[in-house]
Amino acid sequence: MTIEEAKQKIIEVIVESTETEMEIGEDTALYEDMGLASVEVYVMLCDLEEVFGISIPASALRRIRKVGDLCELVIDRLSKN
Repeated sequence: MTIEEAKQKIIEVIVESTETEMEIGEDTALYEDMGLASVEVYVMLCDLEEVFGISIPASALRRIRKVGDLCELVIDRLSKN
């Protein structure tokens, strides 16, 4: 899986997890633009863990503000598997 394919899959999971109809890109802010609560972002992390077969520590939640942050985190975890 290429980085671009991974990013596209991450965005698909975000759309499915949040049931949003927004146009999502790497610059989309999860809290400000999408209006998500931290528990919703946590559920999304769990969905990403399941889809990609990775483990994401809950402490990573503090660093995630935008979709791009989430992409970097997941891709970093994938590279360590």
